[in-house]
Amino acid sequence: MSSEAATQPPLPTSQYRRVPSITLPQRQQLEELVQRLGKKLLVLTNEQTSIAEESNANDLLGNDVALKVTQKVRPNDASKFRSYVDDVGYITMLLLSLSGRLARTDNALHSIDSTHPDKKILEAKRDRLLEQLDEAKQLKDDIDRRGAIIARILEQALTIEEYADYDYFINMKAKLIVDSREIADKIKLGEEQLAALKDTLVQSEC
Repeated sequence: MSSEAATQPPLPTSQYRRVPSITLPQRQQLEELVQRLGKKLLVLTNEQTSIAEESNANDLLGNDVALKVTQKVRPNDASKFRSYVDDVGYITMLLLSLSGRLARTDNALHSIDSTHPDKKILEAKRDRLLEQLDEAKQLKDDIDRRGAIIARILEQALTIEEYADYDYFINMKAKLIVDSREIADKIKLGEEQLAALKDTLVQSEC
């Protein structure tokens, strides 16, 4: 899933602003960057489509697994299974969201000096996010413990093939959520970089 367009740092677009003109070689270089980045964004978009298709296929597998579980375990255990599956998706998205917000807050803090009026506000926000992230990690530990109990129940109730389907489904459920978020972030970054490059080219014509 790695991509140069996604891993390179945001372009320092401010250095190009209000520049009356750039040399022809510089302009050609910028145009080449625009073309390369556009191609990389196309690759990322195709990867995003593949992940979405894989996620849909995994959801269908999950539906089949859930049907077999409902048929082969007690209603109470089937209810626990459904709750666990839902919680795996919930906690994965929550951890991704909190981690992303914390990273953005840290970046904002590092970009301002100690006398900036927003520093204390950002520090308080960072501290709240750290607390929420710690609580989410504890919740994940609890969900993982419940998952171990569910796994033992299903190992006894399902065939080897059926349990293998369950194990694949539940692991891929979390992985695909992470992959989907990562590719979306890469596309967003690439689009921002592309817009900055195009803006630079437009300004150079003024």
